[in-house]
Amino acid sequence: MDGASACILRAFDDESKANFLDFLRGHPNNRRVSSAERALIIEWLAGATGRPTSQREFSRRNYVKRTFAWDEGSQNLVAIGKNNNEHRVVIVLESIADVVETMHIRNNHLGWDATWRDVSSAYYGILRSDVIFLLKRCRVCAHNPSKRAKNPGNDESLERKVEREAFKEQDILERAEEEIA
Repeated sequence: MDGASACILRAFDDESKANFLDFLRGHPNNRRVSSAERALIIEWLAGATGRPTSQREFSRRNYVKRTFAWDEGSQNLVAIGKNNNEHRVVIVLESIADVVETMHIRNNHLGWDATWRDVSSAYYGILRSDVIFLLKRCRVCAHNPSKRAKNPGNDESLERKVEREAFKEQDILERAEEEIA
């Protein structure tokens, strides 16, 4: 893939990502995990550290052991779901924009709700406000009116919309094949 096509596939430019990092600094949240916190959590889960130095550290370690796990197979830090069978990969601050961008492109720029659903079901450490901040700066959505927010009164299901779009694409392909033949 050449540089021009790689640029087209990017939803956020470097300036948007820099603005997002400024946004994160201005809006801290305990659910976001920094690289240093991730390393400390992994260290605590491995049990390689000494005794806690304070009650606060003891409580934090206890919370970490109930909330996170180290997945040896994938070498990922994961957040344990409430029913213990769903695990979400923990994303560090520096990777949030890349993950949101990937999921947004993968769901064909369907919007905030679809991207948030995909992100929140697979990843931990990304807030809905992070997704909204970034998607407001998506270059594809900004320049393509069909990708902008639809009428909020429209209650057509997301599955139906995706199905309809897939049908349109299939119809276009079939017409093109007929013209060639």
